[in-house]
Amino acid sequence: MTIATGNPPERETGLDRHEGALSDIPAMAGPSVRAQFARFGSIYRWILLFTMLTGSMATMLAATTINVALPAIIGAFGLGQDQAQWMSTAFLASSTIAMLANAWAMTTFGPRATYTFGMIVFIAGSLLGAVSSTLELLILSRGMQGISAGLLQPMSMFLIFQTFPDNKRGTAMGVFSIGVVLAPAFGPALGGIAVDLASWRLVFVATLPLALLALGIAPFLMPKGDRKPNMPRPPLDWPGLSLLAIAVIGLLAAFAGGNRDGWDSDITWLRFGVAILAAIAFFFWELRHPFPALNPKVFTYRQFWSAGLIISATGIAIYGSTYLIPLFVQLVQGYSPTAAGVMMIPAGIAMIIGFPIAGRLTDKVDPRWLLGFGIVSFATSAWLLSHVSAMTPYWVLVGWIVLSRIGISFCMPPSNTTAVRAVPPHLLASATGGVSFLMQVGGAFGVNILAIILQRRTIFHGAHLSVGLNETNAEMMYQHALHAQTLEMSGMAQVQAFQAAFGVLNQKIAGEALVYAFRDCFFLIFVWFVLVLGALALMPKPKMVQPPR
Repeated sequence: MTIATGNPPERETGLDRHEGALSDIPAMAGPSVRAQFARFGSIYRWILLFTMLTGSMATMLAATTINVALPAIIGAFGLGQDQAQWMSTAFLASSTIAMLANAWAMTTFGPRATYTFGMIVFIAGSLLGAVSSTLELLILSRGMQGISAGLLQPMSMFLIFQTFPDNKRGTAMGVFSIGVVLAPAFGPALGGIAVDLASWRLVFVATLPLALLALGIAPFLMPKGDRKPNMPRPPLDWPGLSLLAIAVIGLLAAFAGGNRDGWDSDITWLRFGVAILAAIAFFFWELRHPFPALNPKVFTYRQFWSAGLIISATGIAIYGSTYLIPLFVQLVQGYSPTAAGVMMIPAGIAMIIGFPIAGRLTDKVDPRWLLGFGIVSFATSAWLLSHVSAMTPYWVLVGWIVLSRIGISFCMPPSNTTAVRAVPPHLLASATGGVSFLMQVGGAFGVNILAIILQRRTIFHGAHLSVGLNETNAEMMYQHALHAQTLEMSGMAQVQAFQAAFGVLNQKIAGEALVYAFRDCFFLIFVWFVLVLGALALMPKPKMVQPPR
């Protein structure tokens, strides 16, 4: 029997054994993430990815299911387009602001507590929306859902960068983006089925099963966080977030209220003035704040802000088109909510296929080629949609929408990954929050402005088309006589039929004006993407990541 002398060997822990086997854990991974790797092994990164995917799908489905229900809500509450669009923009605006509190929440409370809180707020907001009896309550419920989405999205990107090595992040981003794009793809179909089966109220609770599943499994898989109990909590940038909220909501309210209050009215100018001053104050405040909600330093990297232009454009594309298309097929072509939603499913399948491909190619080729292809594809789709009519066949519309979604799938993973790769590790949390901020703020203003343009151009075209409708127009008099005769043959009295025939003509004029207004909106999107294609030249050649040998 031999007696060991000297210091006893250090005991090998489970963490040491796993880290020896898991040499591809990113260097930026914190102790709590490494502890989860030690517990679950290398499969942990994929289990965590699909956990985050579940919660993101629940929140993002809520962002788009409401679009198909908008005609029913408009009818139930007697709203105009400038009021109805708040169903979408309230979600996007609140999520935009919440995203910038994400880094503070994760640092202070950890990803696990932040994720759990976000899902609880989402569930409460969904239940409130289902029982709302006023427009104000509906907007509040959408804001609560948006806060949840804002907390969850940047966290997901942050954890992807902490769990996946650099040469696999594009692939992981592509897989995760499936959850983001499944919402615009299948959300309208889910919303349409809910409206046709029951009412628009069911739309608010249709996504609760996914939310409850995410809430149940997140406490076991999400990392706790790395802040020690005796460490001081970083201060939340309340002034910065307040100034940003005033700027974003003020601008949205100014645009939305311009139609009702007048673009040259005092209240409209006041809203614009307050919002612009708040935006300027927000910028200078963030420059001097030690813990800024949105660190301006990330925009000093050319690769970040040039990719950010593409990200904002993608936000406008994905949310703006998802807002317009269900409205068009219901208001103009008379499809049911379910048919309007099902129309988006083939496009969703195209995105499910395209996102992983684009994500994998991002790790291998110059992302600018992928972005150029995506921008051209979406611009082509917008050009085709700018020639849409009430008689455009259903499947032709589906094909044009599929082309647009192929374009989006080749824009999102390359632009997100390229932007975040541009910054050093200590700015990672700010960059991930900034990327999500740019996507959401682009979507919020895209929906807001497109809804206003739709309403104004409808009025414009209606007035223009009505100019020639008088007794000197022989074709109008012939059509009036024809409709009056048809109504008389159906049993209507002669005088009543004569008067009702004018109503039929007015309906046709209104329908034609609406078609022209939708065309104008799609043409505007086309012009925007042509400009974005030119801005792609500003992006420097990103440094390609070489896989480890």
